[in-house]
Amino acid sequence: ISGQEGMQAVLSSDFSFAQFRYLQRLLLVHGRWSYLRMCKFLQYFFYKNFTFTFVHFWYAFFCGFSAQDVNDRWSFQYPQLYSPGQLNMYFSKKAFVRCMMHSCYSSLVLFFIPWCAMHDTVRDDGRDLVDYQSFALLAQTCLLVVVSAQVRKTVLVTGHYEMMKENDE
Repeated sequence: ISGQEGMQAVLSSDFSFAQFRYLQRLLLVHGRWSYLRMCKFLQYFFYKNFTFTFVHFWYAFFCGFSAQDVNDRWSFQYPQLYSPGQLNMYFSKKAFVRCMMHSCYSSLVLFFIPWCAMHDTVRDDGRDLVDYQSFALLAQTCLLVVVSAQVRKTVLVTGHYEMMKENDE
């Protein structure tokens, strides 16, 4: 690609090369490296999600699957308990979108507040105060605290308390 239009295409692309002989290295070497990085990422992604899920699964065995809002007798006596689920009052597309927006906002706050607090911090001798590992530890600690507080608020306070109040009326 040459000329003014070719130069504009080059400037707006992610990468470019002058000759097609470089294409082989791009595809075979860098493509393989990209594939390996993606595989490592996916392995971690699945590991993390399965680990979180299985911990809750194993916990269910030890607590006798008792994370229920009402006992079995009330479920038989009050069939209207099922109507909110049938009407999508507990979960809907709108609730899903709200959840996604809330988690996106939370992730931005949980990433950028620690980053701003630690960015360009130096010690008295001029060396960096923190490195990537320290930043990652702070960000993950903040994430753990906030998500734990959110789960407590959602499940223990809002979820069970409201359901028990409805059942008593």
